[in-house]
Amino acid sequence: MKYRQLDRIVSLDPGQRIVAERTLRAEEEYLKDHFPRFPVMPGVMMLEALHQAAIWMIRVGDDFASPLVLLREVRNVKFGDFLSPGETLLVTAERVKENDGLITVKATAEKQGRVTVAARLILERSGSNEPAETGTDADVIRRAKKQFKELFGDVSFSPTSTT
Repeated sequence: MKYRQLDRIVSLDPGQRIVAERTLRAEEEYLKDHFPRFPVMPGVMMLEALHQAAIWMIRVGDDFASPLVLLREVRNVKFGDFLSPGETLLVTAERVKENDGLITVKATAEKQGRVTVAARLILERSGSNEPAETGTDADVIRRAKKQFKELFGDVSFSPTSTT
């Protein structure tokens, strides 16, 4: 991921709930254009933080059994506040239900107790649809596990864990 939107996992209940942090740094490339005199995190990047949290929660919940977790729909998006350099988002994603292979996640990001963005995400586990002999799915799973460890280290999987 070029635009990694989570810095640290605060707590993780695999497949059910994740709480993570994201601090906006002044040197981030896109802030030069968004906006030079009033740099703030673009709303789409805040949404991406919710999305990434939900993906990691689902992947860890099924021990990375599915190579891909696809975003199918975003509902009820509400923006509440800006995020400026030096400020930290507290991102929470909670599984609401799973129906017909679609996972509904309620996700919010807050700073100092104020909501910056909230949404319902509809996600779906998927394979690559490549023939098994290509090894594509196994390779994607291996890479996802490696990336998780590189990004977050050894995370204890319990609702009250911290890293």
